[in-house]
Amino acid sequence: MKWGETVRSTLKIGAIAAVLGLSLTSQAAAAAESSTFRPMSHSQCDAAVNVVCGWSGIGYSDNTYAWKYSTGNTGAPIRSIWNKRGSWVVVYSGTGYTGDRYTVNAGASVPVLPFPAHSIATSG
Repeated sequence: MKWGETVRSTLKIGAIAAVLGLSLTSQAAAAAESSTFRPMSHSQCDAAVNVVCGWSGIGYSDNTYAWKYSTGNTGAPIRSIWNKRGSWVVVYSGTGYTGDRYTVNAGASVPVLPFPAHSIATSG
């Protein structure tokens, strides 16, 4: 499967998962086949549309996750984020929207969040 096909498949799966309130890795098809997550670079997230990309490492490194219209727990601590949606999102230091909160404006890319984010709420 080519990278572009993977992104399209991931976005389709992401829309379904968003209804269920689930978070996905950037390569959902691969994640379904194995329990390990594959990293996605900041530039690869550039091709995705209307999503929030999050990385478990600072500087857009390590495991990658993507959310479209979902809110909920992130599934892993998120340390860097790129909000490619048309509206703000809020990340929280605790699960279930608890703890410290940090707003990421539309289009903003944050290489180092002030805390590991454990839940996310998208607007609109």
